[in-house]
Amino acid sequence: MALVELIPIGTFLALLTKEVVETALAAKDVLIEKESFRVLANYLDDIEPVLKELQVRGLKDTQAARKALKFLKDDVKNAKNLIEKYRNRAPFYLLLQCRRIVKEVQDVTQDIGRSMASLSLASAEILSDISEKVNKLHYDMQRAEFEASQSQLRTLEKLYQGVQEQKSDQNFANDMLEEIARAVGVPIEPSEISKQLANFRREKEEAAERKEQMEVLFLEQVIKLLSRADAANDLEEIKAQYERRVQTIEKYKQDEYIPPLKTFLCPIERTTVMVDPVSLCTGTTCERAAIGAWFNNGQRTDPETGQFLDDLTLRSNVCLRQSIEEWRELNYCLKIRSAKGKLMSGVDSKAEEALGQIQELINDNSINKDWIAIEGIIEIIVSLLGSLHNKGMRKRILITLKAVIDEHARNKDRVVESGGVDQVVHCLGRDPVISRAAVELLFELLHDGSGWNLSVSKKLTQQNSAILFLVMLLKGPTKESAEKAEQILLKLCQEDDENISRAAAANWYKPLISRLCQG
Repeated sequence: MALVELIPIGTFLALLTKEVVETALAAKDVLIEKESFRVLANYLDDIEPVLKELQVRGLKDTQAARKALKFLKDDVKNAKNLIEKYRNRAPFYLLLQCRRIVKEVQDVTQDIGRSMASLSLASAEILSDISEKVNKLHYDMQRAEFEASQSQLRTLEKLYQGVQEQKSDQNFANDMLEEIARAVGVPIEPSEISKQLANFRREKEEAAERKEQMEVLFLEQVIKLLSRADAANDLEEIKAQYERRVQTIEKYKQDEYIPPLKTFLCPIERTTVMVDPVSLCTGTTCERAAIGAWFNNGQRTDPETGQFLDDLTLRSNVCLRQSIEEWRELNYCLKIRSAKGKLMSGVDSKAEEALGQIQELINDNSINKDWIAIEGIIEIIVSLLGSLHNKGMRKRILITLKAVIDEHARNKDRVVESGGVDQVVHCLGRDPVISRAAVELLFELLHDGSGWNLSVSKKLTQQNSAILFLVMLLKGPTKESAEKAEQILLKLCQEDDENISRAAAANWYKPLISRLCQG
């Protein structure tokens, strides 16, 4: 208080007014929970003219007045610190903290309201003609209640559920990342998403330094979930990760399969490698689903030692889970390299076995789509499609390529760049089994995240036989093939008038009649 007493009260009021104005402006720039900070800014805007009025009318220099101003100054400073605290944090992290942020904004608003009440009492005579307005201001602020945005809360609820259910579906990750990015105003671009996830990881490291283990675990799970999304996949980092795994298997001269360590196996399921290992109070680690079923069946003992459990709390064994994930990735690398060798062997039976391995890899983990591409397997498969005469193998290749490119823009580009469109068009004119697989692959190639892939469409138009084969599928025995063929044809005719003529030449007149009816 000594320093405050040395400053003339008029100067003190002027400095405080300036700080209120600066804090109000700063509150309007916060990106997360904008509505709550906007309400705080509006209250501060209403305080500014009251302080100016006190300057004009000459607030008496009393101990009560100075004390009230000191309280208000401290509370405004707390508000400013709160704004600074959240203005430069990772947006994704801030979304997770939206409930806490709203509570802190509410608390600081109510504190300022209480300080305004003290100031009102200390300057009642001076502000007598506007006392009703001032009293309403501090009354409203003291009772202010804030709520997080309902859309943000829905996004959070969906995220919490995804983490709890250990969702690994890439479509869910794509939707989740898009919702979160939209909620915090971040564009869905790989470079920007990579930057935001890097910031998110730094927030996790800071939480670890604060020894907030529960928060660290939750942030790890969220990062893992969001990292599965297409937009989160930084190709250079994916390549680096694959190279690290390859170096490990080459270092230990592993070329077939690395068996799991005994600690990777659940003591309840015995032969099953754990996916979500959790530790009991006794130190025994089990698969979460298995121990959950164990408890649901009325068991209250350690499944490995038989010891009675006083505490049924389950704690995620993060270190073991990471070791298991690394073991799986090492075996993915081994299987990918094995499949590549079989595809290049020139033996149909080995190539067919390799295609089965590739589909298993994709089903196990979506990262294998990238790792398969890094090994150059897409180009090998496309070349095989053009050279093989085995009907069963052609079908397997088409189905495998569709799995490799499904919801994966980079792999679609690799198929197109390696001449895949030409090879697929040739398969459209084959028997119904092959043509169905071909048209489904072509349909997937023609679609990207924003709708229709115009570059692939243009390549398809340049194939003279494409329109003819697609029209033949319209009249074929397979309904699903006919439906997809018609969708492709209609789009091609919509984009290029020459395709209308080509379709008519192949005895399909629907686009021509439609155009004639439109004049």
